[in-house]
Amino acid sequence: MIFKKESTLISIGDFIDVYYKIKSKGLDFLFSRLFKFSYKDRVSSKWDLFTSQSDFWIIPEITKTWNNIISGAGTLGYEDYVCHKYFEDKKELSLLSIGCGEGRHERNFAKYAVFKTIVGVDISQESINNAMKLASEDKMNINYFCADFRKTKFIKDKFDVVLFDSSLHHFDKIDDFLKRNVLPIMNDNGFVVVFEYCGPNRLQWKNSQLKEANKILNNIPPRFKTLIDGKNLKRKVYRPGLIRMLLVDPSEAPDSQNLVKALRDNFQILEEKKLGWNILHILLKGIAHNFLAEDDESKKLIQDLIEKENEFLNTSQENDAIFGVYQKKTS
Repeated sequence: MIFKKESTLISIGDFIDVYYKIKSKGLDFLFSRLFKFSYKDRVSSKWDLFTSQSDFWIIPEITKTWNNIISGAGTLGYEDYVCHKYFEDKKELSLLSIGCGEGRHERNFAKYAVFKTIVGVDISQESINNAMKLASEDKMNINYFCADFRKTKFIKDKFDVVLFDSSLHHFDKIDDFLKRNVLPIMNDNGFVVVFEYCGPNRLQWKNSQLKEANKILNNIPPRFKTLIDGKNLKRKVYRPGLIRMLLVDPSEAPDSQNLVKALRDNFQILEEKKLGWNILHILLKGIAHNFLAEDDESKKLIQDLIEKENEFLNTSQENDAIFGVYQKKTS
């Protein structure tokens, strides 16, 4: 029997990524990232400087597809869906968002009067600063804190709702994390809402994913493969090297492949829906900005790509992202 290796220490894609980062941001940027030695400094540095210029979630047709899977309506985001389905008959709820980033989801929940308290915590000070600014501009009373959640001491209260939006997969030993850090701060019958990556640890894409993504990439017209610099083309999808992953962001997907099992083991499932991300996540990274135009060719191509990912998901029975609502089990 031949076993195919499905992890990479260093890949050609690492060198290509470093090359383009030096071209666009300079050597000073690269060295400022490399010479941060503590875990917290490397993680916070990644998210302090992060901007989503060309990731697949910026494409409206893709977010509409996710909304359709979750709520059945392309224009209805999951925050509205959850509030209407689970919280309409409740009042004075408290919500904690762990890994809140710049606070978009907390602001969406804060539109509903059922929430008395909303708290957001994130390891990135820059993200928290932006979240506070945006909440203030919208005149929303949301409490934001910059902290490593696992080491926080300021949370004394218990919460009715805990939210993870692309943040739970950044914790290692997820089962232990849920038991020790999340369950103790939840009220009885409290809810956990997740919108999460649950694919291979450290983004070590499977060979089948890479093969399919590259097959599709080869057939995309050149104008849709232009990188953010406007000059070069994306020619191949690579698995990121583990060394680069650990240097840039040691919190990225250390235990993601166990995320779904950990949720199921610790909570009652109210609903759980597969979002895919097997192909489009890796295929469109760096070229997603080319699909924002409203012309017929762009719309048709992105719909074709969405269908190809669905075909891959149905054939492989694999899934790299979920939306779920869970409830604390009664003892």
